[in-house]
Amino acid sequence: MSSLYCIVVFLALAVVSKPCIAKADQPHVILIFVDDMGWNDVHWHNSDIAMPNLMDLAADGVIFNQSYTHPTCTPSRAAMMTGLYPFKTGNQHQMVFNLHPSGVPLEFKLLPEKLKEVGYSTHMVGKWHLGFCKDEYLPTNRGFDSHYGLWTLGVSDYDKMNGVLSPSAGYDFRDNMGVVPKSDDYLALMLGDRAEHIVNTHYPGTPLFLAFTLDIPAKHLEIPEEYEEKYAEIEDDRTRQFYGKLTMMDDIIGGVVDALKNRGMYDDSLIIFIGDNGALSSQSGSNYPFRGIAGTLFEGATRVPSIVSGKGIKKTGYESNELYSIVDIHRTILDVAGAEAEPELDGLSMWPTWSKGKPSPRNEILYNIDDDPVSPGAAIRIGDYKLITGHPDLLYPYRDISLTDNYYNYGDAPASGLPSTDQQSHAPAPQNVEYLFNIVVDPEERNDISADHPDIVQDLRARLDEHRKLLIPPVNQTTELAGAAGNFNDVWSPGWC
Repeated sequence: MSSLYCIVVFLALAVVSKPCIAKADQPHVILIFVDDMGWNDVHWHNSDIAMPNLMDLAADGVIFNQSYTHPTCTPSRAAMMTGLYPFKTGNQHQMVFNLHPSGVPLEFKLLPEKLKEVGYSTHMVGKWHLGFCKDEYLPTNRGFDSHYGLWTLGVSDYDKMNGVLSPSAGYDFRDNMGVVPKSDDYLALMLGDRAEHIVNTHYPGTPLFLAFTLDIPAKHLEIPEEYEEKYAEIEDDRTRQFYGKLTMMDDIIGGVVDALKNRGMYDDSLIIFIGDNGALSSQSGSNYPFRGIAGTLFEGATRVPSIVSGKGIKKTGYESNELYSIVDIHRTILDVAGAEAEPELDGLSMWPTWSKGKPSPRNEILYNIDDDPVSPGAAIRIGDYKLITGHPDLLYPYRDISLTDNYYNYGDAPASGLPSTDQQSHAPAPQNVEYLFNIVVDPEERNDISADHPDIVQDLRARLDEHRKLLIPPVNQTTELAGAAGNFNDVWSPGWC
């Protein structure tokens, strides 16, 4: 249909005073949002990784080199779904673990709920990670017509089990409220099949919002043999396996793009690609040359690759250094869909920047503010300068900062970044820091210049304090053993908070 304009999003958004597309021309919005993808995990930063489908999208669109997320899964997803900084929704501290009786507070209306108000069909395929302890937190009760995937922070690729910071592991794979029967099929391939099915069976006359929140590349090295064989010449096991996983991710995305083409929707499509945070290197991917791993306040955790591609993009085939944040996604999608955005949102409209290469309206990146008494940490960038205060690893005491504050590339010695109760008794006490970097001159954060520029430090601290005036306490993150999977036939389930 010529008047319907299709958007495929891998993660990004925009703020304008009026909807930038008339309601008669509402786009399909397909948000492809991948898990734990590092800076060095894409072909355009690492040519050894084959990604023909993403490179085709890049050729028809824009690669963004200064797209930012928050340090961990839940804060990034909460920001995208609410359009608010995580410290305004209580989702700033670490992430929702399996036994936390909380999620994104129910008083906040999420992106799919707003889109349904203007006629969208809404579907999620993949990872949720915004709370599951009671039915009200689940995606099908927060605006999605359907959900196929996982509710927790992640599972193994074949057995779909998760036992992070829990007394025992549990199974996590759902089709709406139902439990998907156990199998040895590879989860990401199953998610790809479902995403293609949704496109293939969708009536194009109704605008579609598909949040394709792939659970890969993520943390595990399990990979179908045919993908590992594509890199048989690489001696290092982890590098060979993870490169194969990244190429598989590209193939899965290509399957969804092909479905759009076969359905006659591709020519009216806007496509956006991004991850939720950086890689958990050196266990899995690589953020090189940036400092730090997922869960820290460094660039390695928060500056991620992204692409915007499609019909609405007027200027194509280049790399942009314009700034945007994951919090901008919410408002931008609402703008192009013709939906009303709440005036207090933190997100800005990136549509003129994406579509025409206009200067970004954003000059500030707020990485996080977490005033947790055990491990407080905050970071902000304004213009060229970035300030980090407190403890840079937001997952203390479950990790050792000596392992997470580093520069990891493929082939380096393995160091696990997964949070663990084993680390809790061995991790050194956090040291509060005050780092200032010129992030344009020194994007690798190697030279702390705070002693040379106390005036800039003070200005950035004052700006953090302005934001703190709107900070609310974190949601309840006590451990509730009532939620253990063992109480629900070894399946992670709601009904305990």
